[in-house]
Amino acid sequence: MKKLFLSSFALNIGVLVLNLVTGIMMARWLGSYGRGEFAAATRWASLLTGLSALGLPGAIIYLGKKHADKQRELFGSYLILGLSFGLVGLIVGESILPLLMNGENEGLNYARIAMLSVPFAVLADGLIGTLQSLNQFKRVMALRALSPIGSLLVIVALEATGNLNPRNLVIGFIVLWSFLLMALATFWAIKSLKPTLRSFAASGKELLGSGVKIYGGSLVNIFGGNFDQLILSLALSPYALGLYTVASSIGGILPSVLFGALNVFLLPKLMDMDKEQRQRKVERMHALMLYGTAVFAVAVSALLPFALPLLYGQEYKPAIGMAALLLCVAPIRICCQMMMYYLHTVGRFNTVSISEAASVGGGLLGLLVLMPVAGATAAAWGIVIASLLKWGVYVAVLRREGVRIRGLFLVHKSDIRRLPELLNRYRSAYARRKSALAAKQ
Repeated sequence: MKKLFLSSFALNIGVLVLNLVTGIMMARWLGSYGRGEFAAATRWASLLTGLSALGLPGAIIYLGKKHADKQRELFGSYLILGLSFGLVGLIVGESILPLLMNGENEGLNYARIAMLSVPFAVLADGLIGTLQSLNQFKRVMALRALSPIGSLLVIVALEATGNLNPRNLVIGFIVLWSFLLMALATFWAIKSLKPTLRSFAASGKELLGSGVKIYGGSLVNIFGGNFDQLILSLALSPYALGLYTVASSIGGILPSVLFGALNVFLLPKLMDMDKEQRQRKVERMHALMLYGTAVFAVAVSALLPFALPLLYGQEYKPAIGMAALLLCVAPIRICCQMMMYYLHTVGRFNTVSISEAASVGGGLLGLLVLMPVAGATAAAWGIVIASLLKWGVYVAVLRREGVRIRGLFLVHKSDIRRLPELLNRYRSAYARRKSALAAKQ
């Protein structure tokens, strides 16, 4: 797990750098208004993708690990179910967008184009889940890296040809690049595991049964990850949404890197452990993540008044306070994600759903109450409230499961002493790979 984490963490540092570069390019070249239009268009497609998946990507990891002898049947069933639900999501999304975006003709057109990516994205989620269930982590990480690379290529190409605008960016990155990633994931998954439709009814029923259990938590988690920008896109101008999007990208630096690293391997690897090992692993990881990310968040927050206007431009200066709030709550969000994976391994899907619902409800209420006086900053406070509520519930639930509360906040001296050793191992492995590649060339 340490080796996987370090590899995945290094990859996600690269992904973070690419995302920051593309975010700065979009912010400067599109302006705050255009950046807000692009964010509003893509948020609805992202939401419909999560809603349409019905928890099946998580189910295929869970069942694939639990029933290794049924992986081919599960994979075949997902190909049919995932594509079908993705197409339903596309139809539903295209139908409700005119009601949600009444009077915003240009924004509506962008959102409808982005909605074409929903079937590709739903199918890709399950394909990645299949690769994870097979421990094909290198391919999962490669797909993770290709997303920001595609974004950078599309933005540079459009700017070089004088065609960079929200509409073309939606077509080039959200639709066309999503299709290419789905095609590559399909090729890799089928190459690793030949799907079969034998026992389709039984496998499909089992997938749906587990998926529905996971779906409650996934549904609220999906909405919880988007409610801030969704509400702002309906209630405030694209300019305000553009400011908040920049703040959210900075506040999401830590979660995007560590979520990306943990999502690759943590759930399948925890499933391979017995309960006692899982508990001790979660305790140690929680303490390390909490303190380590808190130090980083405070340091970056102190630099924001100088760095944000320098990188994004003076027009984004009002986003500094929002970005600082989101940075400071990032350690809590990361710990919540890790504890959620533990609860999935012991089948506490309903508990996850209830805690997610409570956190989103509290965050949404805080956002709506504060919006008349705080504007876009209310969305940042909504995320703070939601994250703290969720964290409190998870800590209480894990305590009942046998996880030691003291262990969640206790950093072992051995972990600190071994950190330089682990980093040196990673550097040595990287140097060996570099030498091997040079020798091949």
